[in-house]
Amino acid sequence: MSRWLALIDPDHVARTPLGVRGHNLLLTPRGEPRPVLLGAEEALLIGTWLGSRASRVRWSTLMAATANPGLAEDLLRRLLEAGWCEIELHAEAGLRQSPLQPFWVSWRDMYGLRSLAGLVDPREQAETVALWRGWQPRNAELAGLADSLGSRLPTSTLERRLKLAQALDAWLSAGQWGSERQFSQHAFGRSKAFNAGDRDWLAGHGIELEACGISAHTPHLFLSGPLTLVAGAEPLASANLLGQGVALAPEALLAVTALQGSVRGVRVVQNLSVFEGLTRAAQPFLTVWVPGYPHRRWRAAVGHLLALLRLPLQVGCDLDPAGIAIALQVGAVAEQAGCAWQPWKMEAEALTLANGAQPLTEQDAVRLSRLEGSALPPPLAKLAEAIRERQHKVEQEGLFLERGSEA
Repeated sequence: MSRWLALIDPDHVARTPLGVRGHNLLLTPRGEPRPVLLGAEEALLIGTWLGSRASRVRWSTLMAATANPGLAEDLLRRLLEAGWCEIELHAEAGLRQSPLQPFWVSWRDMYGLRSLAGLVDPREQAETVALWRGWQPRNAELAGLADSLGSRLPTSTLERRLKLAQALDAWLSAGQWGSERQFSQHAFGRSKAFNAGDRDWLAGHGIELEACGISAHTPHLFLSGPLTLVAGAEPLASANLLGQGVALAPEALLAVTALQGSVRGVRVVQNLSVFEGLTRAAQPFLTVWVPGYPHRRWRAAVGHLLALLRLPLQVGCDLDPAGIAIALQVGAVAEQAGCAWQPWKMEAEALTLANGAQPLTEQDAVRLSRLEGSALPPPLAKLAEAIRERQHKVEQEGLFLERGSEA
């Protein structure tokens, strides 16, 4: 394979040196997996390669599965360029000047690749369906996932979804909190395997990632304000530092025993750029960012701070069904801490006055229907009715930044 590396399209594949001295090389696709035309012999070879279900295999093992090395080498290159695998190239041990050769092959989406190759076995599908039907989640909020079972779905899709559902159940049971990449590593053994299709499937069954402790951002709690956080006899964060905005682990905030300084109240906002703008404005408020549906660790930490401050809370979110639901959850945290709360900058009139209105999506419509049976505070009830009538929504950023300097 001395010329194999030279044939790889650099527009589709990135090259990263590996090892202390950078003698080895990692080849990584630049995009998500995409369809590639396969011949009958290539599809059969993929079936053999994926038979072990191992996500990382030696190239020598894959080569041993075929009597046609030329076909295998060309197929590996095409799968790499199409985004289906990553490859580690190693030089022969002790020979720094020897050509780099494939050593490890890591599959980025085995289930999707099996489907692409048409590897549908009725017996495998029956086994997977049986596993689905026998799965009982420990967390009640995941019970609806089993309803997505469909006999017409490809076996690869059923397998992937079952693996994802089981991993999410274990994640919730362990009380984990982390980024999407950390959850992807937990579920699939790869930090970038969790994809848009997985997100859409979960969202379609009412599973909100943020509420499960899975965030696209760093899993810390962002807050700012003219206060000094004290933990026991030691200051945790000075007013000068907190005034610039900090990100702290929820466990650190649970250790706070006092907040020194004077503020008029607490503000929770959904949009990170709004949080940053309010932080720069340096108003006499403790400002907190809520990254979507609040996870239980976020709720515990913010509830602890509210119980210490005993000040009213204002919550501002997107003017859409999800924003209303998030505001309700944040409000519940305030109530449990013994603090009054009210929506902030979430007036129904803003739907008409604000720029950047967008039409509701199917998920928005589902969320809006869920709110119909809820007891909403009057401002949020009016907002929900306005959203239903106008059939559009407004992100907080477009409205809020224009008025963020208002007290």
